[in-house]
Amino acid sequence: WSLADEMRLVNYITDKHSKVGDGTNFTRTFWNNAVLHMGAGPVPEGAPKTADSCQSKWSRIMFKVVDKLSNASGVSYDFEKGANIDDEGETMWMDYISKNPDAKAFKNKGWPHCERLQGVIP
Repeated sequence: WSLADEMRLVNYITDKHSKVGDGTNFTRTFWNNAVLHMGAGPVPEGAPKTADSCQSKWSRIMFKVVDKLSNASGVSYDFEKGANIDDEGETMWMDYISKNPDAKAFKNKGWPHCERLQGVIP
């Protein structure tokens, strides 16, 4: 998934979330339509985007990584700076990513879609 692919998916979610699903628990039809949306723009990078891959991307990054990190004890998550870990927080960070390896990319870099998704995320 490229950043452009993620942005296209995020734009679809923010545009359509209030019309379908239960909060952020979207229906299968929602994800099937997301695939159509993904295919309507520039050719997505990497593997073909499917309903399962779109749902998985949303679930893995949004809820299993970013939301968990932004609510973690001892972490002050920032849209631009991520967890904003300095030398003093390095030991805590190493412990955190040993249990949450997908969060590693957000040590000092935010997820660019967080602000856009504020109206979607409960």
